[in-house]
Amino acid sequence: MMKLDSRKFSQQAFDALTELKQELQETHYKRASGQVRNLATYTSVWGLHRLSGDAKKYLQGTAEDTKYKGKVYKKFLQKLQSFSGIDFDPNNEATLINMPLKTYTSLNRLAIELAREWSFWTPAVLGEPENE
Repeated sequence: MMKLDSRKFSQQAFDALTELKQELQETHYKRASGQVRNLATYTSVWGLHRLSGDAKKYLQGTAEDTKYKGKVYKKFLQKLQSFSGIDFDPNNEATLINMPLKTYTSLNRLAIELAREWSFWTPAVLGEPENE
């Protein structure tokens, strides 16, 4: 069982959002903040494998005004992989789909907690959310 130091958990979330901010256009900060706010709900309802698939869909799509969604999802998955130490490829949803159920369920639960921490920090880093 992984023990979490709440300060380390917060630092991970804050640093990830700061990195994400540097990858986004300023015009997308508030919409990205809205995406971050919905990560816990999204992960609870749809799971990490679909989050990975949506990240790919938005990043490979032709609509420039939705690529920020892919960047939010991809950064979240990259940081989750790094933080958890669980072997999966954030760019390949098949690594999540084919993961043993117990490992996937544990990872999904950790993702929900990490998403809640991201949600707490997002107004401080990206500004108050603006929904589409």
